[in-house]
Amino acid sequence: MNKIRVLPEILANKIAAGEIVERPASVVKELVENSIDAGSRSVHVAVRTGGKRLIQVRDDGTGMSQDDAILAFEHHATSKLETARDLSAIATLGFRGEALPSIASVSRLTLKTRTDDPEAATGTHLEIHGGVLRSVKPVSWDKGTEISVRDLFFNVPARRKFLKTNDTESGHIARHVTHYALANPEIRFTLQSGDRILLDAVAVSTVRERIYQVFGDGFLDNMVELSGSAGPIRVYGFSSRPYEQRTNAYSQYFFVNRRMVRDKVITGALREAYRRCMPAAAYPVVVLFLELPYDQVDVNAHPAKTEIRFHNQSSIYNLVRQSIERAISQDAGVPEFEPQKVRTYPVEMSGKETQYVKDAGIVPETASLIYPPVSENPAGTDPQEFQFPSQGKVYEYPATVENHKALRIQTDMLLGSKRESGEPLLPESVRILGQYRDSYIIASDRQGLLIIDQHVAHERILYEKLANSMKNREVETQGLLNPFTIDLAPHQSAFIERVIPELQRSGFQVESFGGASIIVRSVPAIAGESDYRELLKEILENLEKEEREVDIDRIRDRIAVSAACRAAIKVNMPLSMEKMQWLVEQLARTRIPTSCPHGRPIILRFSNYEIEKRFGRV
Repeated sequence: MNKIRVLPEILANKIAAGEIVERPASVVKELVENSIDAGSRSVHVAVRTGGKRLIQVRDDGTGMSQDDAILAFEHHATSKLETARDLSAIATLGFRGEALPSIASVSRLTLKTRTDDPEAATGTHLEIHGGVLRSVKPVSWDKGTEISVRDLFFNVPARRKFLKTNDTESGHIARHVTHYALANPEIRFTLQSGDRILLDAVAVSTVRERIYQVFGDGFLDNMVELSGSAGPIRVYGFSSRPYEQRTNAYSQYFFVNRRMVRDKVITGALREAYRRCMPAAAYPVVVLFLELPYDQVDVNAHPAKTEIRFHNQSSIYNLVRQSIERAISQDAGVPEFEPQKVRTYPVEMSGKETQYVKDAGIVPETASLIYPPVSENPAGTDPQEFQFPSQGKVYEYPATVENHKALRIQTDMLLGSKRESGEPLLPESVRILGQYRDSYIIASDRQGLLIIDQHVAHERILYEKLANSMKNREVETQGLLNPFTIDLAPHQSAFIERVIPELQRSGFQVESFGGASIIVRSVPAIAGESDYRELLKEILENLEKEEREVDIDRIRDRIAVSAACRAAIKVNMPLSMEKMQWLVEQLARTRIPTSCPHGRPIILRFSNYEIEKRFGRV
């Protein structure tokens, strides 16, 4: 008996669907791409229960005849390729002929379509359930196509159970529609989730106008326009100023010949362009378009068609990097993170020769500290600064990220974690000595010398206070004389209804304000004199990831962390002795006084033994 057999067509289509149809957003992506390829001027997307129950895409494109409509659901049937030579220069978004049969094999699909041929008296109505054609009949229909996908994965329960919450799936769908709305401003896009309109972007003539439609007023305020070309290759778009940072890459939109892509070459060029002016853990905001001849890019690298290969990667990399660098460097008033100046320190070698060792260099094991006359001090070196000899250790000095926007929350540092609080801080034994660089409290206790980061210390205090208040529903609020509105991106609109109760629980009185906007009437009193608009924007931005991956308690934690970080005492802020004493006493009352919610240390201790050892007393 033969061991190798040809799989039934329905089973083969289900397997193919596993590569193409990952979730409801994958279906939306494929159907929207078909609508764009059909020359549509209007695309309407409607979903219910996050696309699990219904996905409907309607367009006013060229439509199909009855024969073409039936043939479109055959495997590898397409109108976009004729010969193998066409593969080397693909100018359409779809071309494989796999999407429709794959989608139809895992859903109950209906199609209504009518060609733009004036001789076509009626349209065509198809019904396909689980890959099996149930009916074909004429229907009265306008020009264009409507595809309704119901009960996705109804016959593949193992795939269906891995889908996320309705809001999460709606958020993914909103991202895909947003991408193609940005790439095609001349097309009207609408997105409806249940009874709510998440996006309604009428046709406009420029990308700038479309960005305004999608992201609202203010999005472009902190962006600079970029452009560049190299022969037939052109790049253009918008990129954020270095101080406009995100904690994830969700605000980065890349398009190659109007195709939404994820590409390591473009990402690498972007990171390199911001390397000297943005912390490594932060992400810039980018809307970037790359146009090049179709035969210089291979879009046939992955079934989902989001991964591509450039024939000349180095030229693409250099063009993107240089265009972004030029845009942000020419922008007036852009603050840049300068590399830390290298300081040199004089050490006496075993051969009695004095050499100067750099901060980040290796201090020789045989070196011993000397205190040179001021005249021997090299230019730019402070004679009052010194460095202890080390055992061949390399010292590194990471950049400070004061507002923590580039840092991730460490769940074991949150209030509800099972982490042990560790050694308690005893305020009665702490003696405040002073403040260093208006940023660090210098103190001592029975065990040694303490250096306390005033910003993260206050952040820990405020976070635990707000988290406890939220837990007990006792958050103090502060009404605003002038309520303000915030425009939401479509994917934020998808989950805002779920988040509003938690925002209200944390002290924000937030209400829907028509369309994709919310109005804020009060804020938590703990936020002090923070920029409330930026605080709420930061919370929503950070929730984009949190709300998909963790429970409601973590959403509350994210709100509490963001509010605490914004309201905390900043670095470079002089404090009185009384204020520093109060800060230490409040820190001692927290559950985890040694680390902030991001995992950064609050206190550094130099023990008595270590100090005496360094001075050669033990």
